[in-house]
Amino acid sequence: MAKAAVLLEDDTLIRMALQRLCLAGARLEVAYKDQRAAFPILTEDGERLAFRMPFEDIAAWGLRPGENLAIKLKDRGLEYECVVAQAGQEILEGVEACYTTIPRVLRRSDLHRLADFIPDRAHGPAHAATFTNTRNALLDGTVQSFGEEGLELVLRNTKQDIRELLRMGEESLLDVPLDGNLRLRTPTTVAYFGENLVGLRFTKQADGPMLERYRTWIQDQQVLQAQQDKDDFAPRGFLEATARINRAATMPTVKVLVDRDPILLLLTEKEDFARRLAEALSRKFGLAVLDHIKGPVKTQLLDLGGGESGWGRIRMVLVHNQLRLASPLELCRQLVSQEGCPVPVLLAGTEEDEALKRHRAVSAGAVDYLAVEPFRILSILRKLDDTLKLFEGA
Repeated sequence: MAKAAVLLEDDTLIRMALQRLCLAGARLEVAYKDQRAAFPILTEDGERLAFRMPFEDIAAWGLRPGENLAIKLKDRGLEYECVVAQAGQEILEGVEACYTTIPRVLRRSDLHRLADFIPDRAHGPAHAATFTNTRNALLDGTVQSFGEEGLELVLRNTKQDIRELLRMGEESLLDVPLDGNLRLRTPTTVAYFGENLVGLRFTKQADGPMLERYRTWIQDQQVLQAQQDKDDFAPRGFLEATARINRAATMPTVKVLVDRDPILLLLTEKEDFARRLAEALSRKFGLAVLDHIKGPVKTQLLDLGGGESGWGRIRMVLVHNQLRLASPLELCRQLVSQEGCPVPVLLAGTEEDEALKRHRAVSAGAVDYLAVEPFRILSILRKLDDTLKLFEGA
């Protein structure tokens, strides 16, 4: 089986990666001379790539058409670098944008990792795994990436510190159910650590035929994912892809659970949580709920009046930590940076590590973090009320 490419040189594969980043509302790390900053990617059309960058920043950086920019990006967990040429600045759907050429080559910058294949979580389930340490403790994890010579795992219990459980070079017995009767059960050694992540390398004692079956399985998964990528690709560019998404009959529609003003928009896949929140807020707030899958949010709010801003009657957006496909933080960045959401956005989730989650939420563009588990209705009402008063009085 061929290892993950060091260089991605196929034009279509590069554009597929860029479209996935646009869909996720991801950011590009852009560098020019001694300047460096992250900007949200907006679109690509086969000829140009656009990311949101205020015109004053473009002027401050001294960017001119033809100047080369160094860009770093992350697609499906893999890190890449490329060089593009600045191609002007324009207003894109009301947003100040910097345009560049489409990169001709994406170069992997994380080749130390045991990561030849990372599944797209949107199209398949996560693979649970167990592994041990030399003290025979049984640890639960989830496979983040599959490699020809090993794989990467993250701990399922985020409270555990992986550095206290394992040591570099330590032996570990790995067990990963794959598909059907196929199971990867093999000795490994700890190759490296990351944040809540460990790379486990297969040892020489691993069963050869079993590893061959595992590598064949990876190859089959790559073929399936490549076919899905081909089906999702929009040759005319990302704007065509979003139009296709919005026309799809299977796209969820916004549901108004409590029809009164001020009305809040809750983005969640948990219908039971939405109904519980609606019941709790009903005397003071209206509530609309959307099981968001992908694409722009505001284009799915036409039934709420739309208006010039596209947000209609919505006065606040709550992004729940339980979403069908998207990352809550990435969706928040999409709402604030890419869609220019004019109302306050709050991330909502568990009370655990609330200070850290609040910091991450604010860094992603939210105005605050709202603890909804455990469900304390008085504190939730107070937080929502205070936030609305603050922004309506601004």
